[in-house]
Amino acid sequence: MGSIRSKIINTLLIVDIGIVLFCYLAGQRDWFINSQIAYFSSLVVVMASMYSYAQMVKTGVKNGAVTTSTNELLDKIEDPHGVFDEDDKAQVQDDAQDQDDKEQEKISTIEAMKKNKAYVSFYRIGAYAILVLGFLYLQNLKIFHMPSYMFGLILPPILIAIMLFLEFKNIKG
Repeated sequence: MGSIRSKIINTLLIVDIGIVLFCYLAGQRDWFINSQIAYFSSLVVVMASMYSYAQMVKTGVKNGAVTTSTNELLDKIEDPHGVFDEDDKAQVQDDAQDQDDKEQEKISTIEAMKKNKAYVSFYRIGAYAILVLGFLYLQNLKIFHMPSYMFGLILPPILIAIMLFLEFKNIKG
């Protein structure tokens, strides 16, 4: 996993250097400022999200909520309700009753936030704050340029998705 991180970081840096060179050679000061603020804030949002989800998975594995055993996972996929196990027929009925009880139970906002830590992590909140503050900064200086801002905003998630796809393809193939 460490090598994919370094590949992603190198790719992001090379593309950003390309953007900087393009803006410098073209003499586009507004393009440079807008694209760099958007690129940085988008990169921070993506990295914070990835870190937050990675921490959530690590915690789930540590607590046993997520299993790393392939056999257990396959058994659960093939027979998610334990229909083929004679001993588990009563358990299936109990699980169905528990599910009905859970649906009737209302969850408070604080409880929902505790259960979904990846959605409400401080990293992600801080990253989105950086995104909003960057946008407001550009608006306040009256130099906001939509095409360059959107270009800088969209580029990091696309590059990271492509890099992860290529890495997954290399692992499978």
